[in-house]
Amino acid sequence: MSQQQQHIRFDFADGLRGLAMLAVVLFHYTQIFWQRRDRIAEVMNLPPIEGYHGASFVLPFNLGAVGVGLFLLISGLLIPLSLTRMGAARFAVSRLFRIYPTYWAGLTLTVAALWLASWLPDGEFDVTRADVLGHASIAFQDWLGGSNIDPVMWTLKVELWFYAMLGAAFALTGRRIKWAIWLLLPLVAWLTRFAAPNNFQTIVCYFPLMFAGCWLYFYRTGQAGRLETAAHFIVLLALFVWVTNWGSPELYASYGIGIVLFLAGALRPQLVAAPLLTRVASVSYAWYVCHSVPGYAILFTLAQYGTPWWLMVIIALAATWCLALAINRCVELPTQKIGKRLADRLK
Repeated sequence: MSQQQQHIRFDFADGLRGLAMLAVVLFHYTQIFWQRRDRIAEVMNLPPIEGYHGASFVLPFNLGAVGVGLFLLISGLLIPLSLTRMGAARFAVSRLFRIYPTYWAGLTLTVAALWLASWLPDGEFDVTRADVLGHASIAFQDWLGGSNIDPVMWTLKVELWFYAMLGAAFALTGRRIKWAIWLLLPLVAWLTRFAAPNNFQTIVCYFPLMFAGCWLYFYRTGQAGRLETAAHFIVLLALFVWVTNWGSPELYASYGIGIVLFLAGALRPQLVAAPLLTRVASVSYAWYVCHSVPGYAILFTLAQYGTPWWLMVIIALAATWCLALAINRCVELPTQKIGKRLADRLK
């Protein structure tokens, strides 16, 4: 890679990441919490919340899928840049320290929130060691067993397996990132559509969407022309639809909105250059790992006092944002520095 490519930046990705995080957290607090009350009650081990008829934002699309689609495309854009700069070994070390300590901090808050929620009327705390061990491993949660106590961690499994498999293919192909992708595509197709049902299918089915993000990286670094980029982007999105094989046009449309926002931000960076978005992006991972169950616990608690639903949402947003700031300062930033120092020793 040229010296210019070594120092390329995708600043618009920060604004997109902030937008994705706001979409996800608003989805959980203003949509799914009210619209899927039985499911949320199952996660929290509490009776379903009563009343609050007419609460939530009723939208013709899935706001969470918009955010997740953006997150995955952004990963596809940025991971090739990190791999080519650092190499597979250094990349692996830095990613482990980037992902795990911060998630463990969020998992600690999740377990604490479930314990505190068990004090509410008819609540019960039934988190087991297997639950915690499976979640602490992230990538191996499906194989270690236990109940799902953190409904948002599935995206981290997708991210980690994407890092691992693309990094391994990158090393096997002599640091040729396009070859690495082409090597993985048949494996993804076989695992999702032709292999016997397995836990891996719900992980690798998102890879084509992330590979589509990779092609924007190739275009922006001069490794692919406009026609090649457009062709690969379209084919990879079609492959994403084929391997996921969902029966929900609404869900595909929601991911489509995320794709449009991703392209709009890449082509017109000023659209996502708002200071609010970049500020949210700076703590987006910390907020992601602590907003779900702790936020739900806050919402359940406030509901006991008949708090208006919109005020409940504001309080949950503010409280989990403060938790995210604490995790970012006390855990995320220090462990990132440790991971960078250890990775640099592998030069």
